Amino acid sequence: MSDPSLEPFPTRFPIFPLPNVVLFPGTYLPLHIFEPRYRAMTEAALAGDSVIGMVLLRSEAEAMAARAPIFGVGCAGRIVEHRQLPDGRWNLLLYGERRFRIARELELGTAFREIEADLFPEPRFAELALASRQALERARPQLEARMLELGRLTAPESAAPLAERMRTLDPILLVNAIAFGVESPVVEKQSLLETADAAAQSELLLRLLSFRIAEARLPEGPKSLN
Repeated sequence: MSDPSLEPFPTRFPIFPLPNVVLFPGTYLPLHIFEPRYRAMTEAALAGDSVIGMVLLRSEAEAMAARAPIFGVGCAGRIVEHRQLPDGRWNLLLYGERRFRIARELELGTAFREIEADLFPEPRFAELALASRQALERARPQLEARMLELGRLTAPESAAPLAERMRTLDPILLVNAIAFGVESPVVEKQSLLETADAAAQSELLLRLLSFRIAEARLPEGPKSLN
């Protein structure tokens, strides 16, 4: 069997709009699929290259609409684990791989939505220009410190494993993992997803973490992380 990571990433795939999830490259998303249209989407993806594009709905109130408004940038993931339940529902594990911009939505008459996408470049850390690598390395200690501070304020028991986990990630994966995992309004996460430059992404994330820390210090502040 060929290695999917060595093959060109597809630019045509089904999309799964949700009101409360923003996927990032290098992160894992468990999904429970129960609606008939998304069962069909899952079966179509598994019959092909196992890719599903996650996109954020613009309005939670319209989540059930057939063509609900969505943001134009999402993250495509590949199904790495799947299990179908006896009643036809699916449990999936999706691994985020490529950010994309919707080029056009296809009219295929299927119950689920499918698009053609323009893929964002997703260079590895070692492939970045020297200036970008240096900027990310400078930001890394601040990102780790602010994330740990937020963790101690919201879920103290998570601080030690969080610190250990962050040390294993390169700077790009660290930014994506924090952006995906931190509890924050989804529109803020969407802004991070849409920021193409990794160094600019880290600067935006630092500001977001500072705000979350200040918020968590309030008596009524948030007390948990995703």
